[in-house]
Amino acid sequence: MKFVLSSLSEGLLWSIMAIGVYLTFRILDIADMTAEGAFPLGAAVVASQIQAGRNPWLATLLAFLAGMIAGLVSGILHTKMKIPALLTGIVTLTGLYSINIKIMGGVPNLSIGDSSTIFKSVMKLGLSLSLIHISEPTRLGMISYAVFCLKKKKINKKKKTT
Repeated sequence: MKFVLSSLSEGLLWSIMAIGVYLTFRILDIADMTAEGAFPLGAAVVASQIQAGRNPWLATLLAFLAGMIAGLVSGILHTKMKIPALLTGIVTLTGLYSINIKIMGGVPNLSIGDSSTIFKSVMKLGLSLSLIHISEPTRLGMISYAVFCLKKKKINKKKKTT
């Protein structure tokens, strides 16, 4: 049972990255693979900062900033250097794999088992925190927005052909 719960929780985490890739490809018509490198970058930053004894909330903020910088680099490569979007994403993704290993001190994984995390600090308050609980209030809004964008895109494609 523990294996099933672990697999489900990991799948839910990776689904966030998949949504990022899907949204950029489907709605923006850009095959941007930066999200596939920025998501593990955030994990590497959080793990290395928590293992170094830093506050997990600060580590999460630093991970968010690292992801923003990765997106900024990808955007600059695409807009200023006129590199095609797909190639930009692949270059950024490949570069981020090396950067992730460097951030984690040259090892492919870090153990933060007994360290303080944001989930443990929220649980100390007596609250339950999971991805399902976080997304529940906004799920209807996100689905409505996605359907609106997809319908709008189909309408625009039909107008172009006629």
